[in-house]
Amino acid sequence: MKSDFSYFVKTIPPEMYSRTKANICQHIAIFEPEEYVVGEVLCVDDYHFVLILANAPITRINNIEYHLKKGDMLVIQPWEEVYGVPGDSRKHGKYLNIAVKKDFFQKIAAEITGEEPFQFNRIQNCYSRQLLDLIGNFQRELMNYGESYPQMIHSIATQIVFQLIRDLNADNAKNKKKVAKENQYISKAILFMQEYYNTSISISDICNLIYLSPCHFKRVFKEYTGQTPYQYLMGIRLEKAKELLREKKSSIEDTARRCGFVNPGHFAVVFKRSAKMSPSEYRKMHE
Repeated sequence: MKSDFSYFVKTIPPEMYSRTKANICQHIAIFEPEEYVVGEVLCVDDYHFVLILANAPITRINNIEYHLKKGDMLVIQPWEEVYGVPGDSRKHGKYLNIAVKKDFFQKIAAEITGEEPFQFNRIQNCYSRQLLDLIGNFQRELMNYGESYPQMIHSIATQIVFQLIRDLNADNAKNKKKVAKENQYISKAILFMQEYYNTSISISDICNLIYLSPCHFKRVFKEYTGQTPYQYLMGIRLEKAKELLREKKSSIEDTARRCGFVNPGHFAVVFKRSAKMSPSEYRKMHE
């Protein structure tokens, strides 16, 4: 018996969904869209796990931006909103979206935590080969047998959810307070970067704000975001620079200054390395 994931289907533009491969059973659904929905805030009722198979747009959850790369996985929880940031000049590739019914997920999570409240250690991490193999088994089962063997489908769906949790390194009850506290540190650091990206902020400035040592902060930040603090800050500055270049109200020199780069030469080098074109070429492309 198929479950009702129609609320999520309705968030996908019809012309996009017509090109989306979908495998749906009672407890989980696996969607394979060919493109991302950007520029719109989406709300989810269940747990959604996004597996990045190629380039992806910057994704914002609870006002925190995540710069995703091939091999990453991101979880969006039932009470959260997600926003794909438009304006990235890169071509975005395919991805997988695994929707898991909230009750089904929480029942499995309770087995891991021993009935304690469940909390993810990370919401972004790398997915494993084991997870891809299980997804392939799930798709082949539905393709070959439909829903003729519900116990088999239930078994594979259960294994997928367990593997999703393991790949995200879900926290246990003993360490959940520490993880929650570190999550707050990272959120505070990112908000600080987003507010002061146009100044010469340093790791020391951030660590003084959140009371963490630089070494510990760098390690924890990389675990949660998949990037170093410097890479993340450069990503924020580059996105702000692209906005200014598209608006065509500032010179390239002024854009570099307003976005916190050392000088126009440094800006040009970093921009070209990221966008594969110079700032002037990017601005001309958006005329």
